[in-house]
Amino acid sequence: MENKKALNEVLDKLQIFEGQDREHSTTEQFKSLVNYIDALVKNDFNRLLRILYRVDVSEEKLKKRVAENTDINLRSAEIIAHLLIEREQEKIESRAKYRNGGL
Repeated sequence: MENKKALNEVLDKLQIFEGQDREHSTTEQFKSLVNYIDALVKNDFNRLLRILYRVDVSEEKLKKRVAENTDINLRSAEIIAHLLIEREQEKIESRAKYRNGGL
C-alpha cells in the first residue's frame, strides 16, 4: 500500500473522514478515497479538475497513466488516487529534504 502519511495528507486535504474516527485501515481509507474520486468523476468533474490542479498532479502524467492502463479491473478513480498520493509523497520528501538543509 502507498505511504500512509501521504494517504492521510490527501484525505485531510479532501476532508474525507472529517469529524469521523480515523482508525480505518489503510485499505479502507484508500477505498474511501477511490469512491470519493469516482463520485467526482461521475457527478462533479470540474471539482475533480480543480483538486488535481490544486494538488499539482501533472496532466501529462495522468493522461499517460490512463493510456497505459491495461488492467481492466483498475478504474480511473484508482489511477487518480494513486497519482494524488504519489504527489503528496513527493511533497513530503521535498519538505524533509529542505528541512534538513539538503540539496
